[in-house]
Amino acid sequence: MLQTGSLLCLWTLPFGVVNSLYHLTARYPSPQRVRAHLFNVAAAILFVGLAFAGTGSAWGEDRALVLARLLLPIVYYWYAYAHAGPTLHLFHPREFSYDRPIVQAEQKLFGNPSLWLARGRPKALHEFMQFFYWSYFFFIPALSLGLYWQSDFRRFEAMALAVSLAYAVSYLIYPWAPLWGPRWALVEQGLLPDREKVLPGYFFANFMNRIIWSNTAHKGGAMPSAHSAICIIFMIWCVRIWGPTGAVAGGLVGTFMFISTVYARYHYVIDVIVGTAIGLAALYLADLMILA
Repeated sequence: MLQTGSLLCLWTLPFGVVNSLYHLTARYPSPQRVRAHLFNVAAAILFVGLAFAGTGSAWGEDRALVLARLLLPIVYYWYAYAHAGPTLHLFHPREFSYDRPIVQAEQKLFGNPSLWLARGRPKALHEFMQFFYWSYFFFIPALSLGLYWQSDFRRFEAMALAVSLAYAVSYLIYPWAPLWGPRWALVEQGLLPDREKVLPGYFFANFMNRIIWSNTAHKGGAMPSAHSAICIIFMIWCVRIWGPTGAVAGGLVGTFMFISTVYARYHYVIDVIVGTAIGLAALYLADLMILA
């Protein structure tokens, strides 16, 4: 019989299988494909071992083992973001993207807010928005601590599975819908002067700028917005864990996070909408598999 967190561990396997299939069928093979296959095999061995560790043995439902099953799959997807980088250009040339039609669609549908929302704004507002984008890094730890304090490991698994599914779907879409995102594409298309591409600020703005303008952020992985997928999961689980207080706090932080993704030119509105839909679908499926 599978124990708490086992299903979550086993659901990492389809992601690794599809990732390897991408490398095997690539039109433009990655020089890192062997490393990707080895990583996928090693991850599969680890998570199968975790899923069945303790079943029918003296280990039982050891809390440390349960936490490993609940947390390591999330850590795996955090690392898999870097691991997903070599897949971005497997099926399209490196400089190919869908940004031009997306920018045109954004203009017709929303007036292209990723272009004008931050233009001419003071550094203090840049800092404010970058803080809320940066707050994303605390979403999953906050939910995990809340559920741990309540000793509600069944709901912990449902939350972690929703997060994992949202990451998996987002990363597997990237190679089929390469999108640079407005911070690069608006300059490339001559809509934004190069001197305006970096939004100056203070601590949080500078922290995010160092991440975004280094090789850490993938040029081509803007669609869908995984930040938005995780954000909607965070907002809903805040309500589930902390009730009305969580609804207010999570709703406030989440709303500004959504705005900041467009304001700081990380994503188009369309990316945010698609990411939010993926987050809601992941939440529904996780609830169905764990809580139903």
